[in-house]
Amino acid sequence: MIEQKKNLYKQSGVFRCIHDVHRHFKSELSPFYILTEKNCYPDGCVYFNWKCRLLAKHKTCFRGFSHVGRKCFNCRYFYEEKQHHFPEFVNTGDDFLSFMERFEEFEVWVNHLRNKRVSVEGIIDNVIPDLVMMKMGSGYVLKANGFLIRFDDGYLDNTPFADTFYLSISALTQNKMLFRRGDSLEFEASLFIDRGRFKFKKSGRFHLFERGNDKPIKKVDVLVSLKTFSIQENQPEKCLRCEHGVLVDLINPGIGPSRSVICLKGVANYNLCTLNMDTPDLNNNDTCINIEWRGKNCHHVL
Repeated sequence: MIEQKKNLYKQSGVFRCIHDVHRHFKSELSPFYILTEKNCYPDGCVYFNWKCRLLAKHKTCFRGFSHVGRKCFNCRYFYEEKQHHFPEFVNTGDDFLSFMERFEEFEVWVNHLRNKRVSVEGIIDNVIPDLVMMKMGSGYVLKANGFLIRFDDGYLDNTPFADTFYLSISALTQNKMLFRRGDSLEFEASLFIDRGRFKFKKSGRFHLFERGNDKPIKKVDVLVSLKTFSIQENQPEKCLRCEHGVLVDLINPGIGPSRSVICLKGVANYNLCTLNMDTPDLNNNDTCINIEWRGKNCHHVL
């Protein structure tokens, strides 16, 4: 019997770090971020926290600034604190060596898929526009790069994959194939890893087994959303679980998160959203002071 695979890059409850920049994720970080992107376990990372002696005493900056930035470097009130943060491995039933053994085996399998055309089969869970967001003046603009088809599980190279993966297609392909939620299909594509997410591109040889009942989305359906979207703070789980919420990449984001959640319906505040009353707000309090996290207390101070 073929062993079922899960995406260990995005496995939850493995690492946490109380670095301030991770507060919106409840200090929980994916193995991909810790082991592959930052490679900061167990040595940690060094961070220089910029400070202002005036602002720290709630006094007014004589230059009119409300926060510390690069323009403050030559100011006599500017100083920085060196902080050394260490990610923590949380025992999830495995010790660290056992987890790393499974992780290394998983990466061997992933690299095998990367070097070939992969046969993929699954049932479509959702079709959303593939968007990126760019800073433009004092606001942001959206750019559409086709569509993203989401699968909750399926078969990758005949191996059962019990986790989320995506197929990236052009608007021309979507207008031709009219993919929709509930479609059962098979195709061939090339795999690449997008910050731990399994994403397929350069697809072809589509074979539809069964059509879903939902209405297909086309390029014309998202043109209005490109003008009326709204940005939601802190990547709220309520929006990510809603069909109108999309996680987009920021081009040249500067300081802050490199991804943001937008609402295609333009709802200004997710707390007041009535589009999907059945979707709970699971984890969006902007704090994690002394909360319990996987059986332990988080001492992250905001």
